Amino acid sequence: MFLDRDLRIRGLNGTYEAISMRRREEMLGEFVFDVFPDNPDDPKASGCSRVAESAESAMRKRGTDAMPIVRYDIADPQNPEIFMPKLWTCSNTAVDDGHDHIGVLHQVAEIVSLDEALSALSRANARGELAGAGEQLHVLAALAARVRADQGHVAALTQEIEQLRRAVESRDVIGQAKGILMERFDINAAAAFALLVRLSQRSNTPVTVIAQKLIEIDHPSA
Repeated sequence: MFLDRDLRIRGLNGTYEAISMRRREEMLGEFVFDVFPDNPDDPKASGCSRVAESAESAMRKRGTDAMPIVRYDIADPQNPEIFMPKLWTCSNTAVDDGHDHIGVLHQVAEIVSLDEALSALSRANARGELAGAGEQLHVLAALAARVRADQGHVAALTQEIEQLRRAVESRDVIGQAKGILMERFDINAAAAFALLVRLSQRSNTPVTVIAQKLIEIDHPSA
């Protein structure tokens, strides 16, 4: 993302759109900290001030200022009142047009694993960029939130896979039962399924259970 000297967004690529979860047209021309404000519910939030200091340092030195790790929560685009804990590694590099300094190139990558976070914390500590244990805990709390969210996604995915597995098994069982009925009564697939449904309704038994019983009767050794 390219920021001018007033820290207004003047350019960005698709990768930045993706990780920021914002559309290009929402950001271009805007003051970067209006688009990405600090989390108002986090009294320890310092993302805005740290990024601003880094950008100003890069412009002042006419070089690059790197930030190994910074906690900078961003608002959920679907629910702007909810801020998602995020950890980033980023750098700001001064840009000139050959005659004058015109802004900074702001580059970021999200930190998503414990190994990445600990490595970044080690580099930040070596540079004296973290005030103490409190700030380090604040940083790691964002990673803990990410882990909890990932666990929730994994649980949901596991449940979805199990439902799909059961659906596939049910379809296979019903298919076998239909085949048995088609062969036994010389009827087509639609008629066989209709017969299964009638048996299910009359006995108040799920179709899959009826189908399984037919298979067991037809193949008693199974």
